[in-house]
Amino acid sequence: MAVHVLLAATLRKHLPGYDPLTGRRVEVHPGTTVRELASSLNLPEDEVKLVMVNGVIASLDQVLQGDERVAFFPPVGGG
Repeated sequence: MAVHVLLAATLRKHLPGYDPLTGRRVEVHPGTTVRELASSLNLPEDEVKLVMVNGVIASLDQVLQGDERVAFFPPVGGG
């Protein structure tokens, strides 16, 4: 099964060849969690602040069903 991965800001550096305009299609096994997906993409868990699956906030323990959009966001600084 496949998911469509979108990475924001500084997380993009962890996935060589990532195109921010198109994202990346990634094949995963049934029962894969968001945490396992992040690990397979070499995304450090401490750099992931927010995850959205199909536009809805999700936990790292959410099990993926396939054909979803999974977006990872780092913490945002500012003031």
